[in-house]
Amino acid sequence: MIRNFLNIITKHPLGALYGTLLGIIAFSAAVPMAVSGMWDAALVDLAMAGILIYLVMKKFVSVPVRESVFREKCAAWLLLISADILVLLPTHNFSGSLSTAVAVTMLICASVLYFSGIYMAALAIVPALWCCVFMPYHEEIMLLLSFPLRLSATVLSAGILSLSGIDVVHAGTSLVLPGVDLAITDACSGIKQLDAFILIAFIAVHLMQQKSGWRILHFAFIMPAVIAGNSLRIVLTVWLYRWFGETVFENLWHSVLGYVQIIFALLIFFAVGRIFAAAGNKTEDTE
Repeated sequence: MIRNFLNIITKHPLGALYGTLLGIIAFSAAVPMAVSGMWDAALVDLAMAGILIYLVMKKFVSVPVRESVFREKCAAWLLLISADILVLLPTHNFSGSLSTAVAVTMLICASVLYFSGIYMAALAIVPALWCCVFMPYHEEIMLLLSFPLRLSATVLSAGILSLSGIDVVHAGTSLVLPGVDLAITDACSGIKQLDAFILIAFIAVHLMQQKSGWRILHFAFIMPAVIAGNSLRIVLTVWLYRWFGETVFENLWHSVLGYVQIIFALLIFFAVGRIFAAAGNKTEDTE
């Protein structure tokens, strides 16, 4: 890895500059997360940032250096102007602004586009968004994702329970059953494990899929897998409650079922990956 970094510096010093800049931004975002007690999320997000930056830097070495054409430079200037306009938008006196974070991402991508062309700029979008937007606004983004995850899992689990013969009514993110009401909270949505799940899923996608199209399709299945895993956990909780009573709501049972949820989600994700990998191999054989 050190040798690859030295190759980047010698063959593409601007590529090393991009990677170093993103690394500094990611580390600066991870420190407040760790200080606030979210050290596990900080380490996972920092590891993901390192993998993304490394993959882009690897492309900088393997792709021949070329000068951007005129239309790419014009597009870079347009992106730069758009970033400047975004920075000037009112921030309502907050110390930080999501629009500013997006503008920094656009600025980095504009620089890559101007000096290295549209292909490298496209590759730089994901690591730039991760380091400049997702990590600094980690808690806000997770809270934004939490409700649709909980709502989807509630609706799906209510449907499964109805099919299994249990009378259930769902209202928002709550389930009303005979003798008990279940509220699906943020802690039960799988949102706390989403960072680790994204990291594992990203590595799995690169190991299981060979084509970029299948990789994108497989990676997009993260949310459905999390929702399905959470729904199966809710269904299992309800059935265990019918068999063993309210003891299943104690901390030990709750923690065990949380791990079961992660296992369910990973198994579903890997199973879908195997299907996509087989379909990709079949497509290659046909071609």
